[in-house]
Amino acid sequence: MHNPSHHFVTDIISALHTTQSSVQIAVPLPMSPLKTEQWVNQFISHFSFQPSQPDWGADRYQVVLTSADQNPSTSEKKAFQCLLCIEWLCEAIWLEPIGNEHVGMTQNPGFISDYLRQQAALV
Repeated sequence: MHNPSHHFVTDIISALHTTQSSVQIAVPLPMSPLKTEQWVNQFISHFSFQPSQPDWGADRYQVVLTSADQNPSTSEKKAFQCLLCIEWLCEAIWLEPIGNEHVGMTQNPGFISDYLRQQAALV
């Protein structure tokens, strides 16, 4: 049976490219504000993120995403934040680590990439 949400997740995972400062997501950009909101809503629901209030610019969309706490049974907080950027002029979508709560680990874009892969495995 064809599962569109599984297809979305596998497309995202196969499109990931980790750089020194961000995780690029090489997929076609949404073509309208409504399509952007739909894409972001699908992204946050599949990858267990909580979004902040989005920030729309002339040619860009940004939203801070907070990950799910991966280990609610312990007091250890593993949640992290990253910035989702969609820029039409650059024709790019990427995630940047933000915050300094766990300097080192969550400041590494590879950490974001690993988190996305872990969440995809749960689908």
